[in-house]
Amino acid sequence: MTAYPAPRLTLSPLARLLAAALLPLALAACNGGGDDDDDTPASPIVVAPPAVDPAPETDPTTDPEVPAHNTAYLNAKPGDVIQVSIDALHPTQAAIGYDQIYYKLGRWQGDFNRSWAGDSARQLDYLDRTVGKKFDDYCEDMGGVERAAKFADLAAAQAARLDQPATFACKDAPGTHAENLKTVVVGWDGNLYLTDGHHTFSSLREIFDGGPKLPVWVKVDANYSDLPTAAAFWQRMVDERRAWLRDGQNQPITVDQLPSRLGLASAGEAGGMQEDRYRSLVYFTRDIAYQNGDLPEFAEFLWGDWLRRQVAAGQLPGLEQYKMVAPALPAQILAVSTLSSTLAPGGANDSYAAAVRDASLKMGALADTDIVFDDRQAQTLGRIPLSANVLAGISIKSQRDALEELPRVDVKADGSPRNAGKLWFAVNYRNCGKPAAGTCWGW
Repeated sequence: MTAYPAPRLTLSPLARLLAAALLPLALAACNGGGDDDDDTPASPIVVAPPAVDPAPETDPTTDPEVPAHNTAYLNAKPGDVIQVSIDALHPTQAAIGYDQIYYKLGRWQGDFNRSWAGDSARQLDYLDRTVGKKFDDYCEDMGGVERAAKFADLAAAQAARLDQPATFACKDAPGTHAENLKTVVVGWDGNLYLTDGHHTFSSLREIFDGGPKLPVWVKVDANYSDLPTAAAFWQRMVDERRAWLRDGQNQPITVDQLPSRLGLASAGEAGGMQEDRYRSLVYFTRDIAYQNGDLPEFAEFLWGDWLRRQVAAGQLPGLEQYKMVAPALPAQILAVSTLSSTLAPGGANDSYAAAVRDASLKMGALADTDIVFDDRQAQTLGRIPLSANVLAGISIKSQRDALEELPRVDVKADGSPRNAGKLWFAVNYRNCGKPAAGTCWGW
């Protein structure tokens, strides 16, 4: 699949002034949704990209600083399914949760030299749970459900690569299940602006067999290419809560400060996305304090903003009170924290899991109608009512188990492989890089 990169948006001096004046005033309306949810179109249309890169349309009477329009997607309609490359997608938020990305990068890269005491069946099981998970996730996010089959043998696992489609197969063709696809808006300049999936596509961009040219499938949510200016486009995006104009510290930004590409910030490549540690924290409270289903855009950022306000009000310890990164040792960061059936905290009180536990207790104590951000109520953001469950005598075992599993290692007591916890992968990847033999990963 040939990639079709589009020119980067640059604003004219007038547009810059309008954007700077209008957008910060509208930030209170800038809510949004989860990284994994979209609406399902009644009859999606698969739109094939052009055979060659489209020639830009230009008008010599316009401001010379206004970019040429990308003509490839001007006729795309809401519900259309488009195959593009990752570098054709423009961010509508400045930051991502790095630890969510690290979890994916750690989980997706098994160590092919890990012998499992010479047991080839266990080795293949381990690779299916790690490397295989990468292909399951890719197939699901591209609308193909999951892998068509597990790895037949070690050679098949070693040969499979995302950038070589012939080496693996999805159960259904990509784009088939449009309800699983991430969403884009066609901008005033004809480019594609991502409104859901920044973490998904950043992970795929960072993985060794992915990258900016990896083919992906997205669903068109709206087409605003008829808007006359960049300022008008971004004002509409803000009004409709399709952009999150806050940086990694949750401070307001203008559209000029949005990153030019998806993926982690890097000294070797300009334009990456910032780290928002509270966005990572909220991700790990999933299935403990909130459920990730049918959420509005940027919902996790709204929770992160609320948690920051709890810290500022002295109702919750700040992240600096917990051992979450070096110089703390991985064993300290990954110390288990627990909740009893009556929500009494146990285990470590200063580990990463403890930060997740404490944030979850605050989130779960909200009433359904309590406001989290602007007009967004807790119930619309997926909140799990932990205190209400206890008072009603309803079991919260699944939430307690989800908390305890976060730092879980990837091997059972009998030496067989299992799915490790999300924190275990994230912390080890941040500390070590991809899984490999040696003391850093623990084998």
